[in-house]
Amino acid sequence: MPITLYHDVPSTNCDRVKIVLAEKGLPWDGIWVKLAKMEQKRPEHLQLNPYGKIPVLIEDGKVLFESCIINEYLDEKYPDPPLQPKDPYMRARGRILVDYFLNYLHEPYWTLRGEMIKKNPDERDTKLIAESQKEIAGRLQYLEEALGDNLFFLDDYSLTDIAMLPRFPRLQQYGVLPSAALPRLGAWFERMKQRPAVQTVL
Repeated sequence: MPITLYHDVPSTNCDRVKIVLAEKGLPWDGIWVKLAKMEQKRPEHLQLNPYGKIPVLIEDGKVLFESCIINEYLDEKYPDPPLQPKDPYMRARGRILVDYFLNYLHEPYWTLRGEMIKKNPDERDTKLIAESQKEIAGRLQYLEEALGDNLFFLDDYSLTDIAMLPRFPRLQQYGVLPSAALPRLGAWFERMKQRPAVQTVL
């Protein structure tokens, strides 16, 4: 049976999964869940994902949710091309970097997003925006150093890169990037945008 993906556009969480599906060349059927209409909170969706979130992936009647978990499943079930290192330490390292990016940057990211997306330009708190931009850029320094001179975070292109990528266009949109203080991340972002699978999604 084909893969079914409950998704919306735009959605950074859904984009992570779509990129992996594209990298693997896996066909999928989409069911649109409109976040703007809170369709993810409907009872029928909560039966699939009690968090009331997307994406949700169903294959052979089996239900999965949480984008990074879905991607690990897809990489293990469809290992060509491989998107995780074989070394256990490197896999764990990748999870640490993703956890840092998604969780430690969460508060300033959503503060900034709230100002930039939910308010008209004349209603925005410019001081709060500047503070949030500075805070995010400061926290991104850890990833700038973690990337180092490598092309990708774990040397080879992996789920770690894919997990982080979808938020980078928004960081650019919100004025965090480009930044002279983050040249490696900037180059990584440009490199990622050249991948054919990424271009089909972002």
